[in-house]
Amino acid sequence: MTTHQIHTIGSEEATRLTPLGTHSGMDITLQNINASGIIYIGGEGVTSSSYGFKLIAGAAIAFELPPKDALYAIGSTDGLSLAKMQIGLED
Repeated sequence: MTTHQIHTIGSEEATRLTPLGTHSGMDITLQNINASGIIYIGGEGVTSSSYGFKLIAGAAIAFELPPKDALYAIGSTDGLSLAKMQIGLED
């Protein structure tokens, strides 16, 4: 099933982008839809100085996640918008 959502990202606490619990794997595409500001993508402990990927304004990235894996995001400022499209690999 394909879903899409806009997340509002803060700068104090990371936002979980993937479902809680076990999933069967998924393709997930993220886009920073802001005119300015940076969104940092990573694991549960992601911060603006410890991250896996720096997503600048207008940029997008896609991941294929294995089961049980999770992605988080945190912003350089409060109130940034992150577009997410998620496709489950199995039902």
